[in-house]
Amino acid sequence: MISRVRAVERRRAHGVGGFTLVELVVAVTVMGLIVGPLTAAAQFFISHGQTATGQFADDTSVRSVISLFDTDAQSAESVTVPDPAPCGSASSALVTMTWTDDNGTIFRASWSTQTSGTTTSLVRQRCTGTSLVSTLLVADVTAAPTVSCSPSCANASTLTMTGTAANGAGFTVTARRRPS
Repeated sequence: MISRVRAVERRRAHGVGGFTLVELVVAVTVMGLIVGPLTAAAQFFISHGQTATGQFADDTSVRSVISLFDTDAQSAESVTVPDPAPCGSASSALVTMTWTDDNGTIFRASWSTQTSGTTTSLVRQRCTGTSLVSTLLVADVTAAPTVSCSPSCANASTLTMTGTAANGAGFTVTARRRPS
């Protein structure tokens, strides 16, 4: 054993360096123990990152629906569910809410769905008078949401929209109309 130690010392003294076979085997084994779990962790984070991205997209969509639907419902003087002649569109809408401002200008907000390929989108179109002012893609959904009124749509005090966002998050938005 002493002769081996001296041989290694002689090689190092003469500039002949390197690793012994035992050192290489130990290094490769340790690398395997480190890289294996790191690879598994990377795969875990990549797959769960895609899920989190979908959940974030759904959360953003639902927040947009809540904000806009609530504002429209609170402003509404009349509600049409479903609306065969909505604001800015030839097809019918899930709901149209109409109101008049202090200057006598009539505003309408129509909520409908549009499908492009395999994607169904919830769309809000707003008109001033009879002119289309804006079209906003509010959220991607799995299917057209349902809209209901309570006690009736002719005299609604609350409006409720229920649906499912594109990545599976269900939502129910209940908005109260302001008393006239």
